[in-house]
Amino acid sequence: MRMTKNFGKSNLWVLLALSVLAGLSGCAQSDSPITPPVAQPLVMSVKLCDTGAQDCTGSGNFSVSTIRDLSLDVEWKNVPAGTHTQQIALVQPNGVVYQTVSHAFSVPDGTIGSPALNDVIPVAGTFITQRSLTGQWSVEVSLDGATIGKQSFEFEQ
Repeated sequence: MRMTKNFGKSNLWVLLALSVLAGLSGCAQSDSPITPPVAQPLVMSVKLCDTGAQDCTGSGNFSVSTIRDLSLDVEWKNVPAGTHTQQIALVQPNGVVYQTVSHAFSVPDGTIGSPALNDVIPVAGTFITQRSLTGQWSVEVSLDGATIGKQSFEFEQ
């Protein structure tokens, strides 16, 4: 009988050790947080065109005597999901903002967006042509209140 009791105690210790090992190996945990995939950087490009010109590929010089409207095409890449606001500021050579235009747009949840937005700024018959506001102008583009980029262009006689 003594053998049976010792054998029983050994089995109990073996079962206990196996239970502890099974519990530890089945529930592997880490204190390190799971990091989501790295988001791609936000990319923006601006194309400026005379609306009267056909097949415009973008320009940096416009004649105030011939341009009717200035077309501003903004293309975005890697915009995160959510509702966003794009703002374009047309800045005169002296640094004063001539006009701002804002657009709201949304990117569906679980996606990364690549929206393209277009604005047309009248030039003919405005202060630009009436006062011959020529020189180096710029377009400043912001997204959700943060300036993302700037592009310069020239209004010439």
